[in-house]
Amino acid sequence: MAHFIYPNANLYNNNPVGGQRTGGTNDFAANTDVTNPERAGDLSIATALTMPQFKAIRFDMDSTITAIDAVAVYSTTANTHDVHFFNSSSATTNAFGSGDANFITGSSYPDLTIGWNVKTGLSTTTGGATANQRYFYFYGNHASGQSAVTEVIIGNKLDLTNVTLSGNEGKNFGNDVVSSFGGVEFSNLRHEGKRFYNFNLSHVNETYKSSLETMRDSVRGSHFKVLYFDDSTYHYVRLSNDSLQFKEVAVGVYDTKINLVEQLS
Repeated sequence: MAHFIYPNANLYNNNPVGGQRTGGTNDFAANTDVTNPERAGDLSIATALTMPQFKAIRFDMDSTITAIDAVAVYSTTANTHDVHFFNSSSATTNAFGSGDANFITGSSYPDLTIGWNVKTGLSTTTGGATANQRYFYFYGNHASGQSAVTEVIIGNKLDLTNVTLSGNEGKNFGNDVVSSFGGVEFSNLRHEGKRFYNFNLSHVNETYKSSLETMRDSVRGSHFKVLYFDDSTYHYVRLSNDSLQFKEVAVGVYDTKINLVEQLS
């Protein structure tokens, strides 16, 4: 089913911090062993981080964090260098929990494929707590470390459902075409083609409207990027500023639109 994976509203409030799971304990200690930890949350899939074995990246989601149910990891190569997600109320002490008690159930990646690797339906840690504590930890356990990850999304899934859906899609190329005095045309290709997806959503009820507004507000309209799944592939996209503005067509019933543009990096 077509759906979105969008970042939690607090994901980009603070820069990711690199560190390690300290030997003999389950604490987190910040250090410089992870190269480019900020690349995990820089809204770009262009540059990879390097995370040696037993190292981690801490995401501070602030005290107003709401429960997450999805995570996504972008990898530039296919590899078996496993990574995992943990969630804790502590920035240091027992961050991973005794016996991995703060591991988010179902969030392990024993293998990564090229592109976006998505896990959904995540709601609890192994201890049974809802995954809504302030600190999230992206952890590498493989002896070879992890050097192919360029971006991490911690957030939520939203299905495109319960609506009458219509629209169009295509691709726009970044061409500048100019004509000489003799009428000969010349074209400069500024960038490769970017796909676009335009949807008209009709008969949206109050409940689904609220869910769509939550996604819109979490990404600040066109500010942050989201993943769009078209039933076969995940696309890194940005909403237009006029997306998800609602017109009430009957009591408690709304029409709206979603315009998306593919992001090349």
